[in-house]
Parts: sequence; structure tokens; C-alpha cells
Amino acid sequence: MWGVESVNAGPVSAAARLLVGQEQIIRQRDNALLRSARDGRVGRQNLRRMVQADQLCLATETVAYAVLLARFPSGPAADLFAALNSALRSLRPSLDRCAEALGSPPVSALDPSTAADAFAFPMAVSWMCLHAGPAAAALALRSDFAAYARESRELMKVLAETGAEVPEAVRDHYSMPAPSELLDLAAAAVEDGVREGDVSDQAGSVAGVLLAGLDRFWRFAAGPEPAPSAVGACPRSLQG
Repeated sequence: MWGVESVNAGPVSAAARLLVGQEQIIRQRDNALLRSARDGRVGRQNLRRMVQADQLCLATETVAYAVLLARFPSGPAADLFAALNSALRSLRPSLDRCAEALGSPPVSALDPSTAADAFAFPMAVSWMCLHAGPAAAALALRSDFAAYARESRELMKVLAETGAEVPEAVRDHYSMPAPSELLDLAAAAVEDGVREGDVSDQAGSVAGVLLAGLDRFWRFAAGPEPAPSAVGACPRSLQG
């Protein structure tokens, strides 16, 4: 990962290197649910699990960003954490419509002893909100939002190409573009952190913690490999 100590140029260049380094990681990512979708092995049960885990993440994140705002109540990072909290709260009705369209089980049905992957991202965010500095948190959140948005859109594209039946509410929610305003706020917070000297060579590691949690989110959604007869989506060429 890029670190301030490894960069000989000025603060702007150092921040740019941190951000570009994460962009390269994001472009190279894949996930378990995408791989299943490409093989025509994603059905409604997988989408239910995805939405259920997403609701758990949303509940955790809104609290986490409020904690970050309390820890860092001024500057670009505060602008980011306040905007994130507001943006995620506004997404709740859309996600609830997804759950209703799919008949997803309630979040309360998730048990960490049997669904550890569903809790991995909430745990990562909870750790970050208590321990990460403002710029490291901003870098991690920017990476997470960019990766999640790209992979969600790619999932909807693959499911459409394979002829999967996806409710409109789910397709609309998971086809949303990356939140450019939030990504810009996060970049500004990283740049401010570099100028203030509060970004260490561990900044990329915090992003790695969140992206590892995101991987497990997708792994939970992919779930156990279904038998062919249980799959609700198959390639168009196999449909009668």
C-alpha cells in the first residue's frame, strides 16, 4: 500500500498516490456472487441473502458514521461522515422495497454463529469507526463505496445477460452509479489528512480491512452452491 513515508513528492502528490493505489485495487477485484452469476448459479435466494446482509450493513454503518463524526467534528472528514450518514439513511426505503419484492428474511433472523460472513463487514466498519484516523477512514470508505457500486452494477449486468429474473426494485437499487459527491468528499478528506500529517503507511491497511469485509458480504450472498433444480436463473440459451 502507498504510504506518506514512501512518497518523496508533496502532499497533493502523496494523496493522489494513495487514491490511485486504491483505484488499482478496486479495478482488479472480483467476488463470489459475481462468479456464481457468470455461471448462471444465482437465484432469488442469493438475492434475498444479499439484501438481508445489506440491511444489516446499513444499520451498522449509519451508527458508525455518527461515531466518526463525533470523533472528528470538523474539517473535510466531518463533512464526509455527515454526508455518508445522511445518504445511507435516504437509501433505507429503497433497500426495504428490495426486501419486500424478494421476501427477504428480517435482519433479526441472522445469527452470527451461523452467518459469520454476513457480520464481517459490520464488524470491520465498527472497528474502523473506533480506531482509524479521519484520513485513513476516508480512504477506506472511498474504496468501499467505489468497489461496492462497481460490483453491484456488474452483478445486475451479468444477471440481465444470463436471463435471471430480478425484481425491478432490486435492479434499480443495485444499478445505482457510484456516489460521485461522496467520493469527492472522501478524496478531499484524504488530501486534508496528508496535509495535516495524520496519514501513516497503515492507511491502505484500513481500506484492506473494509474490502475484506466486503468480500465476505458477497460470499454470504453467494451462499452454498445450489443444486441445478434450485436455481431460479439460468442462461437464456438454456431457457425453453
